[in-house]
Amino acid sequence: MPEAEPWGPWSAVPEAQDAYPEHSGPYGTEQAARDSGGVEVRLGPRARERERARREREARRARRRSGARGLLVAAGVLVLAGLVTIGLLLTPGSGGDGGSQAGGSGAKLADVEPPPAGKPLEVGTADGFEYRVAAVSNGLNEDAVTASQTALPSGTSFPYIDYLLTNTTDDEALLLYPGDIFVKRELVTPDARDRCEPQGGAPDDMCTAPAKSEVVRRLIGGELVDGAGGDKYMPPGSTYLVRITVQVPVDSDLTSSDVALYVAEQIFVGTEPAKLVPFP
Repeated sequence: MPEAEPWGPWSAVPEAQDAYPEHSGPYGTEQAARDSGGVEVRLGPRARERERARREREARRARRRSGARGLLVAAGVLVLAGLVTIGLLLTPGSGGDGGSQAGGSGAKLADVEPPPAGKPLEVGTADGFEYRVAAVSNGLNEDAVTASQTALPSGTSFPYIDYLLTNTTDDEALLLYPGDIFVKRELVTPDARDRCEPQGGAPDDMCTAPAKSEVVRRLIGGELVDGAGGDKYMPPGSTYLVRITVQVPVDSDLTSSDVALYVAEQIFVGTEPAKLVPFP
């Protein structure tokens, strides 16, 4: 019997080593090395091709994962930018209209052209508040008549005067009502005449009756600012339309010459006589 080759019949055919059946499934280079006791096993052409294909697949998966992460990061940046933009638009004072000025917050409200008024009167207080008063118009306050809790005598009503009130300082000013409405005394119902008082500086046939003052609307500057104890403050340079309405019945058949606006309170005029605020 001939002596066997020391490496078996495959050692004489190097090409046959490349044709050795490859491991299938999870087997690869590392698995072959383990199976061969750590001795490197050379892969044939088909094994190298499969290994190259496997590496390309893994590289493609890695690129896809990287691309997906990039898209997520970009989307996150866009969403964050959108949220920041929305937050800026909704933040008071960041621009735009619609915010209230009350309390000093919000966007500035649009000014309203004041109505024609007569020659203004400048007045002030010992506390340093300074105001400008200018008469606008007069009439009969039918809303006040309707809201009255008692029926008015026939042919009577509540006359009113509208005037402009301006804070002329660079600081907030306490909302005060300098204007007083005067009416012809003979036009006040007899049972209310004792509540209508004459004032020095006004004609003798006129008197000032109990009245109610209120802000009708903002014209220039911000809205009124809330203060302690229910006080209201006027922002610097602000102007409001104020209405003062008599609270006792007055003959409704009166004319503009039968009513007048004066500043008569001592807090504004001190010891001086009442000061007329003329109509336009």
